[in-house]
Amino acid sequence: MLERPVGVGISLGFLAFLRLVVNTATRFVAFFLPAIARGLGVPLERAGDLISLRWAAGLPTPLVMSALSRGRPRRNLIGLALGLFALGAGVTAVTSVYTGAVVGFVAMGVAKPVFDVSSQAYVADRVPYAKRGRYLGIYELTWAGGLLVGAPLAGWMIRRAGWVSPFWLVAVVLGIGLVMLPRFVDRDTGDVHGVDGRLRIDGPSMALLIAAGLYSAAAELMFVVLGAWLEDSFGLSLIAAGGVAVFIGVAELLGEGTTTVFVDNFGKRRSVMAGIIVTGLGFAAIALVRESLVAGVAATMVAYFGFELAIVSSIPYASEIHPHARARFLAWLVVGLAVGRTVGSALGPRLYTGSGVAAAALVAAALNVIALGVFAGGGTPLTVGERRSVPNSGEPNEGE
Repeated sequence: MLERPVGVGISLGFLAFLRLVVNTATRFVAFFLPAIARGLGVPLERAGDLISLRWAAGLPTPLVMSALSRGRPRRNLIGLALGLFALGAGVTAVTSVYTGAVVGFVAMGVAKPVFDVSSQAYVADRVPYAKRGRYLGIYELTWAGGLLVGAPLAGWMIRRAGWVSPFWLVAVVLGIGLVMLPRFVDRDTGDVHGVDGRLRIDGPSMALLIAAGLYSAAAELMFVVLGAWLEDSFGLSLIAAGGVAVFIGVAELLGEGTTTVFVDNFGKRRSVMAGIIVTGLGFAAIALVRESLVAGVAATMVAYFGFELAIVSSIPYASEIHPHARARFLAWLVVGLAVGRTVGSALGPRLYTGSGVAAAALVAAALNVIALGVFAGGGTPLTVGERRSVPNSGEPNEGE
């Protein structure tokens, strides 16, 4: 039986909803890490190791994508990832012990990058490069949405039903989404076949990967200690901390929205550099105003506005560096981000408990300075810097 074509807009909306759920499960953990640590009966550092393990589980993503993608359309990979993520959330909830959480977090850590890469490549396959920043920017709004929607909801659920309750909700919703997937996401057919060729990492490619690892390490380093900082320094409750998360989510949403509106005209490479600069300034400011709740939250908002500008600009930029091996290079970008977040999530709680939030913020700022130097010195790939004819590339902007 032939399937009726769905259309990229409907598919994008459905995938964005599923990614909102995935991102919610990914993001609320760090913000409520003290509550989860208490629920598991472990110190904050060991709870932080769960997040580090989750990001580390994404490191084999290129190998996983290479093994799974042979002969399989993007939709099948998306389905496999959704099923594994739902299973990981369910295992975490049903066991309610640290060992079970380790297994569940690793499963979610493997599943999330496969879902992200497959769905991003699905959209990129169907949208010309000249408009890709807008489409992928819209898709990336779900990262901020995971904090805006997920953190307050998770705080409310944890307070009333325990720390496992958000994981139960995620498992159920993603299970339903998996069943509905064929109705809303087209299979790869005709000109859109989703097949990737051989990938060769060059200088500009490596510069992006290293810079992504550095600025993501900085962002994760600070994010995993925000909840502890707010609780220890200002005595905020779970609900109040969830309210602060909304402000940070708004800043991220503004960063993603700015990227969506301006990146295609301003230039994706320039947008990445601008985001890194703003992020570094925001983290440096946290160290200076850490004793003030209002000023500290404002500085945090600036930092994560810049971070979203950098990372959301990096995705469409990366999607055209190797257009004939799009999913494979996006998988390597996931590795760069995962390495950074693995290091950041392990280092953050230790810096915070040992030296305080100022030390963590200054390290984060320094990492962004290094990231800017690496990325700016890496040069511009030919497929992005020149008007070169490649499939689905459209007309890239001059000077990117």
